[in-house]
Amino acid sequence: MSTLANARDVLQLMVRMQRDLTVSEVTEALGAPKSSVSRTLTMMANYGFLDRDPHTKAYRPGSLVIEASYHFRGSRTVASLLEDEVASLVEDTGYTCYINMLDGRETMVTHMRTGTVGTLQAYTPVGTRGAAYASSMGRAILARLDDEDVTARLDSDFEPVGQAPRTLDDLLARLMSIRSRGWELSRGEFVTNVAGISAAVLEPGSTQPLGIGIALPAHDFDDALANGFGTKVRDAAMRVGRKIGDPYWLSFAAN
Repeated sequence: MSTLANARDVLQLMVRMQRDLTVSEVTEALGAPKSSVSRTLTMMANYGFLDRDPHTKAYRPGSLVIEASYHFRGSRTVASLLEDEVASLVEDTGYTCYINMLDGRETMVTHMRTGTVGTLQAYTPVGTRGAAYASSMGRAILARLDDEDVTARLDSDFEPVGQAPRTLDDLLARLMSIRSRGWELSRGEFVTNVAGISAAVLEPGSTQPLGIGIALPAHDFDDALANGFGTKVRDAAMRVGRKIGDPYWLSFAAN
């Protein structure tokens, strides 16, 4: 394995663990010879990719990595990162994709990119609002809040809408499931005959999750398509989440 690949594995491990790591811990996690790990960590420290605590002897991201991350965060916003993923999802799936934000008990469309010719053109323009509990996008966003915040935002009973939750208890149970798998789906609950698959990110220090999702014809929707597109949307959110340091996505383990 190349030196660059070894360095990549070390940095990815630190991202997952979110703490300083010793030579022994890296050796065990990567399953590599301790002598090889020690050489890699020493080299990375010599070139500024890592720093080593003089007391604990554990390694942490170095000044070079930190300075590069500051530059990245200064040049990109969460919204722009999500817009890049939306463009990729549209190109990959052919379906219309959205970005939404949460406003009280509603979600609002903040960005839309229509699908390609021959697929559903689910036109829900920027500024469109809807009850958060009644769409895949809204529930994916709500799942990034704690139950107390969700409870404070919403009434205890909801207007019956398709297969959407009918009570707060039903919603909280659904949110637990979303947190486990990383994405949510809807089947014509928000827009008639339109299904949705969504996930969300939350920037550290922010209280405003942003959702990303695909809209597709409900008659095209089956379990295989749902799982395949669910994985694509989840992975898009996870890529952005890990770039911005979202703790949920940093620790998320795909099933």
